[in-house]
Amino acid sequence: MKKIVGIIAALAMAGAVFAVDFSAGVRLEGSLFNYNDGSISLFKEAHVNEFYHAPISFSIADDVAGGQLKLSNVKDLETGKTYTLGTDPDTNLPVLKEEAVKLGNVVIADAWSIWFKPVDILKVTVGRWSTNLNQEHIGWCNTDSGIESDGYALTLATEGFSWDVFLASGNGNWFFTKADGADAAIAELYTKVQYGADFGTVNAFFNGINSFKDFRFGAGINLSGLPVGLWFNFIGAYAAENFQRIRAEADVTATFGSIGWELFVAGGYDMKAGAQCVNSFTGVEGWHVGGTYYRAEPAAFCGFYTRFNIPGDGMNFYVEIKDADVLAKDFSMTLKPGLTKNFGCCAFEMAIDATLAKKVAIDVPVSFKVSF
Repeated sequence: MKKIVGIIAALAMAGAVFAVDFSAGVRLEGSLFNYNDGSISLFKEAHVNEFYHAPISFSIADDVAGGQLKLSNVKDLETGKTYTLGTDPDTNLPVLKEEAVKLGNVVIADAWSIWFKPVDILKVTVGRWSTNLNQEHIGWCNTDSGIESDGYALTLATEGFSWDVFLASGNGNWFFTKADGADAAIAELYTKVQYGADFGTVNAFFNGINSFKDFRFGAGINLSGLPVGLWFNFIGAYAAENFQRIRAEADVTATFGSIGWELFVAGGYDMKAGAQCVNSFTGVEGWHVGGTYYRAEPAAFCGFYTRFNIPGDGMNFYVEIKDADVLAKDFSMTLKPGLTKNFGCCAFEMAIDATLAKKVAIDVPVSFKVSF
């Protein structure tokens, strides 16, 4: 009994110094109905609980330091592959290896990070770190201005001004190497400056890879004090000894009574066929709205993603409409009306996800989440 009381007292004292947080959840998703090119399928269930869903998360912090890690199952959503953690026989470094196992049987710890402040205006983060100029809040993933990786990040912040420098080596990799008799090599560096004032925030970034032979850069502004939310990003990319792409992103949010609305638009021009090497930058993906590296020739592009949120009695309705590139030769648009509702502690979501293209596809996705 004395030992138990001592443990409780020690935890209480620790809680007075550190803020310790633990959260976890169980999430399942599936489909009630799927139609694709004449084929019909019914009732699929899968364990899908990525790090942005409801993972097991541990974090601890005080005024000058903190850290976190997350546990979740890992699944490649495009290919359906699952992974286990193994060791590369040549380098002895940990790597993810494909395994023929059922979904949900693999648990991996990721998003490791520790931060501390040597002085009040300087924050050092080791491990997972991410940032961007401005991000839409529909898919939370479509800007080409950001980065999320592992490495060493320094943040200097004072009186509305901040400066980030990120040595983005990736987990288990060197940021700087120089073999005997060879040129030095730098993996990836990302830096951003930002200033906030009454009118909003302005920021700019530079991201270099491959010893700065390839790089992207951009600037953004997020305006405040307007009847609507409004921001803009402007991004350029140089890779493979050519200027590859110019891209502009804009986002507007507004409310009409109780109805919320957001529209994200991304457009620009690819100077090179497909601009596939642009995808080498961490944070740039061809599936982003306005992403065009699948195209076979230089071309303009313009995509949009919009969502209406309609609160109801005991549930919320929404409608999403997305066209990744309205200027593409082949028409393809996604229309997704859906609803969310809580049954006690269970968050339930169901939608009708219709892809309107040469071949029409219709899916009825569902998800179930309990957090604790």
